[in-house]
This record gives sequence, C-alpha cells and structure tokens, in this order.
Amino acid sequence: MKITTRISLGYGMLLAILLGLASYQALAIRRMQSINRMVADIDFQNSLGCLEAMRDLDLVEEYARKSFALGDPDYLNQLGEYRRDFTEDLRDLKKRAHAGGEQSEVARLTRSWDAFNQHLDSLQPQFLAGGGALPEVLRQDFESLGAHIRSVYQENLRAMSESVESARRTGERASAVLALSTLAAIALGTLVSLLIYRSISQPLAHLTEGTRAIAEGNFSYRLDTTRRDEFSQLARDFNAMTWRLDELDRMKKDFVAHVSHELKSPLASMRETIALLLEGIPGPLNEKQRRLLELNRQSGARLTAMIGNLLDLSRVEAGVMEYELQSHDLVALARGVVEEVGVQAQECGVLLQADLPDAPLFAECDGDRIVQVLHNVIGNALKFTPAGSEVRIRLEAADEPPSGAPAPFREALAGGGREGGFVAVDVSDGGPGVPDADKERVFEKFYQSQQGKKAKGQGAGLGLAICRSIMEAHRGAIWVEDAPGGGSRFIVLLKAAK
Repeated sequence: MKITTRISLGYGMLLAILLGLASYQALAIRRMQSINRMVADIDFQNSLGCLEAMRDLDLVEEYARKSFALGDPDYLNQLGEYRRDFTEDLRDLKKRAHAGGEQSEVARLTRSWDAFNQHLDSLQPQFLAGGGALPEVLRQDFESLGAHIRSVYQENLRAMSESVESARRTGERASAVLALSTLAAIALGTLVSLLIYRSISQPLAHLTEGTRAIAEGNFSYRLDTTRRDEFSQLARDFNAMTWRLDELDRMKKDFVAHVSHELKSPLASMRETIALLLEGIPGPLNEKQRRLLELNRQSGARLTAMIGNLLDLSRVEAGVMEYELQSHDLVALARGVVEEVGVQAQECGVLLQADLPDAPLFAECDGDRIVQVLHNVIGNALKFTPAGSEVRIRLEAADEPPSGAPAPFREALAGGGREGGFVAVDVSDGGPGVPDADKERVFEKFYQSQQGKKAKGQGAGLGLAICRSIMEAHRGAIWVEDAPGGGSRFIVLLKAAK
C-alpha cells in the first residue's frame, strides 16, 4: 500500500471519528435544549395552572358555603363564575399534561369535579333557602378535589424532577461519550501517526544507512525491495545505482592494480639502466649528464613509491593484505627508520632528532608494515618541514592511550584487552600544520591538505590512507594533532606485547 494511501486512510478514519463525535454532541445538545424548553415552558405552566386551580377551588368552596348559609343571589353568581374558572383551569391542565402519571391524576380530578357539579346541581333548591351548612357530600367532594389537585401538583413536580434528571443524565452521557471518543481519537491518531512514522522512518533509516555506506565506499550495500509503496521503487533505483557504482569501482580497482603491476617491470628496468649509467659502466659522464640522470633516478624512486602505494591500496581494498604478527622491538624498528631517512633529512636541510629509550619496547605487529608506516609519517614530516627546522621522533610506553586517541579506538578498548599498556611513536614537524577541518580527511584516499606546500615530491595522497588501514589491522591507531611549538604531530599507537 502506498504511503499516501496509508496517510489518507489513517487520517480519514480519524476525521470520521471526529465528525461522528461532533454529530453526537450536536444531537445531545439539541436534546438537552429540548428538555430544558419543555421544563421551562410546559412544566412551569402546569405548576402555575395547579396553583391557580387550587386558588379557584378554594373560592368555589368559599362561595358554596356562603351560598348555602345566606342564599344570596350575588354569591350564587360568584359561585358560578368561579366554577367556570376552575373548569377552564382543569381544561388547561388536561391540555398540558404530558407525563403518564400526571395525565392519570388530571383524569381523576376531572371525574371528581364532574361528580361535585352533579351533587351541587342536585342541591340547587337548598341554595335559595339559605340558613344551612354545607352538605356532607359536598364537603367530601371538596376534600376529594383538594386531594386530587395536590396529586396533580405533586405529579407535575415529579415530572419536572424527571425532566431535570433526564437532562442531567443526557449531559453525563454526552460527557462520557465525549471523553471516550476523545480518548479513542487520541489513541487512533497516535496509532496512525506511529504506523505512518514507522512506515516512513524505517525505510528512511535504511536509505540513510545505505547512503552513508556508499559514502564510505561500500558499494555492496542493498536495500529491501519487498515493500509495496514508493520506497520500494526508490530502493530498486538505489540498488541499481549501487550495483553500477560497485561495478565501476571494481573496474577502477582492477585497472589501477593491473596498470600499477604492469608498470613495475619497465620502471625497474629504467631505474637499473639509470643506475648503470650513473656508475659509468657504459662510459664516462660529464657533470651535466650526471645531474640529469640523478634527477631521473629521484623521479623514478618517487614513481616506484607511488606504484607501491597503489598496489598496497588495491590489496587493502580487496582484503588480501597479509600480516605476519610477531613480537617486535619498536625501538629497534624506529631507530632503523631514522637511520634510513637520515640522508633524505640532510638533503632537505632538516635536523632529525630521535628521542628513543635505551630499553626495548615490544609490540605484537608486522615489523615490515610498521616500518612502512614510520617511513611514510617521517617522510611526510620531512617534506613539509622547511629547511633549518627540525623533525622530532619520540617513542614511549604508556599505561593509558593519549587523550587525543580517536573515538573508535577508545570504543574498541571499552570491552577490555588493555593489559600491558601501549607504545606510542610521536613524530612532530615544524611545518605549517594541518587545519582542524583536515585532521581526519588527510587519512582519506587521494586527499591532500591545501595548507602549505611540499618542498619536493608531491605525492598522490595514498600514504596516510594506507597507514591508517595498517594500524586498524593491528588494532592500533594513528592520528594528527597540533604540535605545541607549531606544526603537526602524528602519533602512531600500538598495544604493547603481553
């Protein structure tokens, strides 16, 4: 299912719940308004009608007594008028009665009123005579009418109470439904958001991981293409791209390795020929010829070093670089390298200072590869250091790695394996230094810092990349810092032998 479809369905469901909730709330509010209008308009009028009927009944009883006692025609007229008023009150009560109990009580009141009127009409002759008390039957009728009208009033009050209670229950029900619906909407919204977030974040995380892998040169990384959304097509395009990049990278490596290997033989022949000419075996040379041949010899040496680095880099990238790990005295290895580069230091006009301990310091390593690392680091220091300055090589043992050690190296130490301490080789130069932005990049393939100029022998930017690969294979580290007096300070760190 497409991401856009998931988003539409998810938020469509959430919108439906919210619309349903809004509709229910509108109906509940309308119901409550209806109940309130009924209570205000009908029940209040009924209560008022009951009170008016009670008052009219009292007047009927009063003038009935006066009529029987005095026989005055005026009283009889007043009695007839109040009888009509009560009949009108009764008609209004009957019209407005809506509850079952209230209608029943009004019907009983109506029957009692009809019986009273019949009894009163049958006693009409006694009105004219006067001087008598209210007959017993009428007293009973008045008591019955009073009881019935009070019942109607109580039923009216009860109906009002039920209406109010109904409104309260409706409000509580609406509040409960609102709370539950809100919780459901929040839960659904959270679930939909999480599902959408998951459906987007996971492939994005894989894509980010794949992009980082490609940036690091791992062209074998592949994304999952089993999804049924837009990310699946993106993953297929990404995989096609990485496959093509992987193919191009293999072609490049094969080409470099092949060309580098093929160049070694003719280059060796050229160097040997130059050496024979410089020795004067074919014949004597004048000074100008010797100087030109010496320049060719130096260029051939640099070219040989570059080709060697290219071949080493090809072996590193192919994972076939071989290491023979044995216990070696790093002091002896460093002293040998210092002696070998001494001539180069003299040619550059740089003073080479070696601060090496007398006691041996052993480390488990491939001696030839560590010599290669030291040659590269010291050679770079000589190239960048101006004439008249010095390059200092210092070697010492330490219980803990220096503070500037790279984070990956420290993380690898977190699992243990720190017995025996460390051996550090510190090479400081008097050159222009390495900018902070380039301190990691100088260990990348083919990268060269733009800070300053090399005096001689501009390289290809492979030496330090090979050095780092060698040190990582030894589970050691190499990094660059600012030297205290200016310039750069390269540190090579190895675990000491147990």
